[in-house]
Amino acid sequence: MRRDTRARGLRALLVGALLSLPGVAAAGGVLGLSFDSSDRYGESFTFVADADDGTYVTVNLSVTNIGPGSRTGICRATVLRPGKPAWSPQTRMGAKEWGYTPDTDTLKLGTCTAQATDAGLTVDAALDNGRVTLEYAKKPEPWSPEGSVVENGKDRYRHEVLLGASPVKVTLQVPKSAAVTLAGGGYADHSRSTVAPAKLAKRWVRFRAMKGPQHMVVLAREGQEGDYAPVYVWEGKGAARLLESFTVTQTGTKEKSTWRAELTDRDGKPALTLRGTSLLQRSAPVESLGMLGGLVRPVVGSPVTYLLRGVMERPGKAPVEGLMEVSVEGE
Repeated sequence: MRRDTRARGLRALLVGALLSLPGVAAAGGVLGLSFDSSDRYGESFTFVADADDGTYVTVNLSVTNIGPGSRTGICRATVLRPGKPAWSPQTRMGAKEWGYTPDTDTLKLGTCTAQATDAGLTVDAALDNGRVTLEYAKKPEPWSPEGSVVENGKDRYRHEVLLGASPVKVTLQVPKSAAVTLAGGGYADHSRSTVAPAKLAKRWVRFRAMKGPQHMVVLAREGQEGDYAPVYVWEGKGAARLLESFTVTQTGTKEKSTWRAELTDRDGKPALTLRGTSLLQRSAPVESLGMLGGLVRPVVGSPVTYLLRGVMERPGKAPVEGLMEVSVEGE
């Protein structure tokens, strides 16, 4: 769509659908929360690592009012190691078990912490007799391109990148496995929303190249009304380049599918192509509920997220390998 025509258990699954959103100006420091009393409020920090051996790690720290209760804290991690079972621990806690310390820019949720300093960013998650520690070498420098604020009536969703790309040291202690230390590239972002997840987006496309000579971040959202924003590509330094719209194509179904996204610039010309090369994970929390899914769909929708190894292709430039995500509202 051209710029001149754009439109201007159940509790865990409710939270899981919220956390499928991508990582807003912090209250205090980089990791400060901006709590809201809305029943639809959710705020999330997402920390990602792509290790040199092919291991994928993410840690998510969130606070939400969605579902029973309010001011609920959630810490969860996902570890995908080549040739080994996925490890995806998660814990929930009440308001008395989480907090933020502005003097040290430290966010603590139960046994999980994140701390930002002038030297970098450290995230530590001790969960289910295991542990994940991510040590980012770069200082977080939050930024938000045009379109990073999405309004829906009086409600609002905001997104900011904390680290587009940084060297990261990964320490893993997966239960029943020896501890390992890995090196790779990392990414971090922050999102805050009072928009019900079911109303926020029809689909998202994300791409992150965090290691190697070229660093890239692509974020693209299609709204429920056919609007597109934010849509941008960041190429490792300087400001992000704003794009216009995108199309997504799925070949095959579910775990046997492949994905391709075509993004256009603000003149309506092809800007880049994202192409999945291998599927790492398919996540469909509401779908797994079966008939019970009807109880949560009005609030969270039925999000399905594909995480893939992928490649970015642009006219006249060398391909760039990275991680590709496609999130769609049902299938």
